[in-house]
Amino acid sequence: MAWYTLQTRPNYEAKVTEEIEKKITQGVPIREIFAPIETIFELKNGQKVEKKKRLYTNYIFIEMDYSDATWHVLKGIRGVVGFIGSKSRPAIVSDKEIASMKEQISSEAPKPKIVFENGAKVRIKDGSFADFYGVIKNVDYSKNKAKVGVNIFNRETEVEIEIGSLENSTD
Repeated sequence: MAWYTLQTRPNYEAKVTEEIEKKITQGVPIREIFAPIETIFELKNGQKVEKKKRLYTNYIFIEMDYSDATWHVLKGIRGVVGFIGSKSRPAIVSDKEIASMKEQISSEAPKPKIVFENGAKVRIKDGSFADFYGVIKNVDYSKNKAKVGVNIFNRETEVEIEIGSLENSTD
């Protein structure tokens, strides 16, 4: 058995997965279906809200013995586009890559929707320093705070700002 990547139409991942699970109960030789979903958080009205996000939209990973018969069963499912790879033989995804994806989504802490890197230029959207520009010095996602170097009276001052009050700057 090997892992293969099945491409679906946009927003059909859940429906296709459900249909494949029905086919498995009917005896189609598929060992496992894997549609990686990660948990991220974003701030809405000052509240941290967790959301589920597909790691690879429009793709499902399937562990199975590839055969023309299995391919025709899968191709008959509404929303399936096809396998990734050549027309004669789909590309195999290594067990190592699948394990890496599973490890990535199993991390206990949800990831933020927007990630700020140290040294990134940001604009403060609200609060005491609204419309100030600064540089990220340190980010603590667990506390939802970032230390930002802001230029006040021609002197850089480090201030602690909530992550939701920041946005990436192009200036």
